[in-house]
Amino acid sequence: MADPPFPGMQPGLNTHRLHRVREIGSNRCSLHEKADMMSRFRLPSTSSVTTLLAVAALSAPSLALAASTTVTLTPVADSYVSPDGPDSNFGNHGTFIVNRGYAEAYLRFDLSSLPANAVITAASLSALAYDGYAYGGDGNVYTSFVANDSWQEMGITWNNRPAPAATPVGEWFLWYDFTPEDKRGINSNAALIPVVQGELAGDKQVSFRLHSPGYKTRYRSREVTNAAQRPALTLTYELGPVTTVLEPEADAYVNHDYWGESDWNYGSAQELVINYGFDRKIFLRFNLASIPAGAVIQSVKLSATAFWGVSPGGDGNVYTYLVPDNNWGEYSITYNNQPAATGSPLGWWWLWYPTNNPYFDQVGVTEDTNFIPVLQAASDASDRRVSFRLSSPYYLTSYYSRESPDASKHPKLEVTYLP
Repeated sequence: MADPPFPGMQPGLNTHRLHRVREIGSNRCSLHEKADMMSRFRLPSTSSVTTLLAVAALSAPSLALAASTTVTLTPVADSYVSPDGPDSNFGNHGTFIVNRGYAEAYLRFDLSSLPANAVITAASLSALAYDGYAYGGDGNVYTSFVANDSWQEMGITWNNRPAPAATPVGEWFLWYDFTPEDKRGINSNAALIPVVQGELAGDKQVSFRLHSPGYKTRYRSREVTNAAQRPALTLTYELGPVTTVLEPEADAYVNHDYWGESDWNYGSAQELVINYGFDRKIFLRFNLASIPAGAVIQSVKLSATAFWGVSPGGDGNVYTYLVPDNNWGEYSITYNNQPAATGSPLGWWWLWYPTNNPYFDQVGVTEDTNFIPVLQAASDASDRRVSFRLSSPYYLTSYYSRESPDASKHPKLEVTYLP
């Protein structure tokens, strides 16, 4: 008897299935069996593919960024060091000095006030000078990244100062002839951006060293009374997408009648079973409360880890359907009281198990864009939960449930959103 066509197939496509041939005692699939395995990939016509790609391009959301925000941070620590006093500390001074080989300044900024998903788009380091002298030569004041943030404002000296990176991340130039005048040095080099972004992802502290090969300049430190005269790190950022991975708050499978199982509940089982012969189907429910209200859903990925299966042929896809009713109970759902699924499949995956070795882990994954409006509606609703039903027309597969001791193998819903 011929296999039924896959849902959505157009009549007249030249597809067929070769019967499996296996020698007794063989540990490998025959060529015919492999052909049977691969025959489930039935491609639509070229024009259909073109149409599908065009629709996907129009409907798939881009991982956009939110509106820009600009913040200005002042140092949590600043000081200068000098070889003229190699063990002296100047952390409590209202001034720091940058002077050729005679003085270098260190500044540290705390980035913890920025959101964890901030994407830095611009960075500017500045300090207010009030006098100095242009001795000659290279008068630039160079900014160097300092990876070691453990230095202490009241403990740093020339002899224990942390080493800077070899390559500067920008500079500014101020010219003085011993005539006092307020001038703000500003370094807006784009090289600052990855440095700050990396430290935001790390310990949320960023340190810099200031030095000049040829000029001497005095700057207001963070101890100065006038806050507007303190050094500053000005950052512009956008909120990037956030990805959260949810586990089901409830999962179970239902089983059609054989020994009266239509009224049995399997909510405490460590497995979830799909079996077309007994109409066994999986139900999953996820709580979206951890996603901020008003978040814009960007992408959705549903996955489950299988550990056993039988692939008799035919349509072996595992289809995911929306279940509008979220009120089913994990320890009370049965075949006879299961909530109805609605609409067309939101997505599907396909896992194949050979007859001779059907026991190994495989992860089924679907991330179709059909999930996005469903998750958006569920996130915006007062209930903030979403339920799915998983089933297959022809294959048998067992998956780890949320009760499995290994949490890494639980079903998962990965949601990427803009806050």
